[in-house]
Amino acid sequence: MMYRYILPVFIISLLFSSCVSTERAPDTVQEIKAEPAPVVIIVEYDPAITPQIEEPPAATISEKPEVNIEEWEAEEEAIPVFSLNEISARQQSAVLTVSIPQNTDPSLLSIEGGGHVSEIRVSKDTAIITVAGLESLSSYKLSLCYEGESVIEGIEINTASFEGKYSWTAADGSESDAFVLDVVAAESDDYRYFIYLNPDDSAFPEGYGKNEIRIAPLVAAGEPSLDDTKYRNAPESYKWTNSKWNTGSMTPSRIDYVKPIETETKDEIRTLVASVALGFTAEADVRYVLHEVDGNLYLSFYNKMSPKIANNFIKKNPSPGIRPFEIDEYWYTLERVE
Repeated sequence: MMYRYILPVFIISLLFSSCVSTERAPDTVQEIKAEPAPVVIIVEYDPAITPQIEEPPAATISEKPEVNIEEWEAEEEAIPVFSLNEISARQQSAVLTVSIPQNTDPSLLSIEGGGHVSEIRVSKDTAIITVAGLESLSSYKLSLCYEGESVIEGIEINTASFEGKYSWTAADGSESDAFVLDVVAAESDDYRYFIYLNPDDSAFPEGYGKNEIRIAPLVAAGEPSLDDTKYRNAPESYKWTNSKWNTGSMTPSRIDYVKPIETETKDEIRTLVASVALGFTAEADVRYVLHEVDGNLYLSFYNKMSPKIANNFIKKNPSPGIRPFEIDEYWYTLERVE
């Protein structure tokens, strides 16, 4: 009979979400960040253009070509000239349009100063180079290199913001409860963005407005700690998590601790939130990760409990694997809609 009360306790702990900082991440978390893929090189040819090869006139004894040694040496020593025509910056990538010399081998092009080359599209004397692996709201000064030597320096790139409204509903249409968030640029040294609950969310509490319920980070630098906080005194963002994700019948008695976790990029916010119910503690690992793919913007949400039995009482994605980054039932991918 006793176990009947123990199991629901863990349900409650799943209610807690948000943040990023200095603790070591648990080894059990599944990462969605992939290593850079090999560079894609696309060379486009114009079939309408056929090189014309002219036969040289037959040489006669009296016809001796004149050779200017200085001009010949200058031509041999000439350095190929690359020139930058256009820059288009996105949130986590940039596209460079570059004029390149004839007979350039695209596979020998590279970038220094940030990110990496993910695709090169060549047409005649123009290369369109996609630089991936950047971070949003950041400034870069890149160099384009050919065979390891810099050919264009001081390429200034200022990446764009992820600000906007992001929405999720089940990809298979199995449920219609909307999960809606707002991403807002943060004036903080520790966080690039704050994430708020949007009024369109299916569990948005009454009496609040837009950008009034911040769910990530749950606690920012300089704000009062939530460690050992009774449930009735917890912020609305914590209580929203309980109503949104807890499928059990129990409510936590208090927050045990909130621990920000250090991440590789400020385009991610990660927090460990432990909750107590009936004397038992369960920890939620909550992550918010921003992605830009070919100009499309996504916000991935992750929520998984420890110990494992507590995951029996949290709401899960009913159709993972359909949208990008939904690698299992604990991930949700919200797409920017505004």
